[in-house]
Amino acid sequence: MGLMPQLTGPLGRPNAPTAVLSVRPTDEAQRAIEESRMAGRSYGTSRPYPGPFRFAQFEAPTTARATQAFVDARLRLEAMLSGKEPLDLNKAVEVMERPLLDSTVQIGSTTAMVDRLAAMVRARLVEQGLDPHDPEAIHLGIQQLYRDTFLDPLSGKEWRPLRYDFEDPNGENDLQQVTVTKLLLSGEGQCRSMPLLYLMVAERMQVEAYLAFAPNHSYVKFRDRSGTYLNFETTNGRLASDAWIAGSGYVKTEGIKSRVYLDTVGTRRMVAHLLVDLATYYEQRFGYHAPFMESCLERALQEYPQDIHGWLELSNLRTATFDRAAWAEGYPKLASLPTTHPALSQRYAELKALYGQVDRMGYAPMPPEAYARWRSSVDIEREARARKELAQPLQQPALSK
Repeated sequence: MGLMPQLTGPLGRPNAPTAVLSVRPTDEAQRAIEESRMAGRSYGTSRPYPGPFRFAQFEAPTTARATQAFVDARLRLEAMLSGKEPLDLNKAVEVMERPLLDSTVQIGSTTAMVDRLAAMVRARLVEQGLDPHDPEAIHLGIQQLYRDTFLDPLSGKEWRPLRYDFEDPNGENDLQQVTVTKLLLSGEGQCRSMPLLYLMVAERMQVEAYLAFAPNHSYVKFRDRSGTYLNFETTNGRLASDAWIAGSGYVKTEGIKSRVYLDTVGTRRMVAHLLVDLATYYEQRFGYHAPFMESCLERALQEYPQDIHGWLELSNLRTATFDRAAWAEGYPKLASLPTTHPALSQRYAELKALYGQVDRMGYAPMPPEAYARWRSSVDIEREARARKELAQPLQQPALSK
């Protein structure tokens, strides 16, 4: 994900999984299937699937325990959406992220750490002569977490401004990189964890705040005293206009009209979106597994049908399972499916319809040339930060237990 304002970059798997065949013409879909055929043609199920998609394997006991943690998290999030448990964003994030954390990470409650941040914000507002119960003042205080140095009243340690983490921002090598827990412990995150933390602090301080999405990016929306929505970009600690976000983030008109982008996402829809995250991270760690992922995605999209990330991940999943089914049948030609394989033909028709739906909702990937510019800007910013830090004392961890 990009470090705004230079350029909105790729959010990666956590928030914008790219469908393998999403919104592509039939000839490209056929080409992808042909590539699978060249990878190692195999009929029936006596040999392992040799195609380009990775599917979950459950032989190892350690894997079974790890996947059960994902199932437990899904059940807790679904319980919140069904009313069996209170709707609590802080608790939902904590529940959803537990399966992503290494067993060696010893932390207390994420909510407890967020409470400490809220206490720091209140103390800062009082120090500045501002009303710690005024919503607009509270938002100003939370935003200072992304710009200024605070003093933790409990430990006496400094809390440095939250910063963008240039190392593995999409969690491709380590899923812990995308978690709010990692942000709390290190003080560095990206445009999944940084806006989420803002919402979590706002919830504890009982002020209204929303997440909003742009392609491959997310940020915070809140209202001022007049009721006007303002945007806060957590990766650089600045306010931003809708026009600027739309322009720099390659937002299509269809995406705004369908409320996929630039719209407010409240607590209930955020909990639903965490189910999409859960399915996406499950696939990233173990591979595709239709029963678990379909359960997450269908419940999420039932609650939040404008979640483009859920539709993209569903198209990823169904593309993978279709390819494996086609392999099992010897990769028949697509044109012959209605006659020779009617069940497979129906699945292919549903897959193309899913691609069309994603396209109509206004999804568009970042252009390759824009991504290249973003990568260059990240390298420049990383080098500038490294030079600046050479002359500074080592930074203390953000929050200890």
